[in-house]
Amino acid sequence: MSESSIDSLEKLYARRCHCGLNALNLTAWTDLNAGRRFYKCPRPKATSCGYWEWQDKQQLPPRAVTVIMDLKGKLDVMKVERNKLKRIVDGMEKAERDNLEILFEETKFISAQEAGKLMLLEKKIKKLKTIIFISCALFVVFVVRIMK
Repeated sequence: MSESSIDSLEKLYARRCHCGLNALNLTAWTDLNAGRRFYKCPRPKATSCGYWEWQDKQQLPPRAVTVIMDLKGKLDVMKVERNKLKRIVDGMEKAERDNLEILFEETKFISAQEAGKLMLLEKKIKKLKTIIFISCALFVVFVVRIMK
């Protein structure tokens, strides 16, 4: 269908409520009217003008209603199952996040320990350099005294 034919269909089936607003076109899901389309005022119930009208003037055949309700029931079961699986996945993701946070904290702790060890080693190296420098100076003084 071209866009112009879709626009003309929308205009053909468009309804305005008593407020002058475009009415909502919805689908009924009750046992008796499953799958039937209807129009209603788009405003919330408290401020609605009360406009309500079936799109079609006749009910669907009982077999169609049964099939629609059966499919809707299966869809609802699938949604419940999907939500259950989503909660499981979310729980797994949270557990994985928690494990990563623990590993990160352990790494930070180990890094802090390693930084402490590195500082101690740097101090020892500085002391050793000082000792070596003093030893070299004393050796030079000793050699100069012997040569005199």
